[in-house]
Amino acid sequence: MLRRLVLGGIVLALAIGIGIGAFHPDIDAPQAGRIADRLSVAYVRAGGEPASNFSRREIRQWADGWEFRWRFKPCPEFASLRVWISRDGRRASYAELPECGPSAPPLKV
Repeated sequence: MLRRLVLGGIVLALAIGIGIGAFHPDIDAPQAGRIADRLSVAYVRAGGEPASNFSRREIRQWADGWEFRWRFKPCPEFASLRVWISRDGRRASYAELPECGPSAPPLKV
């Protein structure tokens, strides 16, 4: 009887611990924006591009997180710096890095 009670307590404690550890509350848009801004500043510092080559920040909210975008002014139609932040703020990554240069003419087939 005592053994079952102790085993039940251990199982209950593990279930509660896993439940608390698995719950990550969502962050709001301003918090996600601060994370994205830090990533953009880090990119600008490491990449050598002047910050003036990037436009204002654009934001989109998706079901699984936020997407932040800074268009690359030398070729804003094609290139931008995009950062994706998960809803709970635990994952953040660069979704697109600005790359543009002289475009090659289309091939005729």
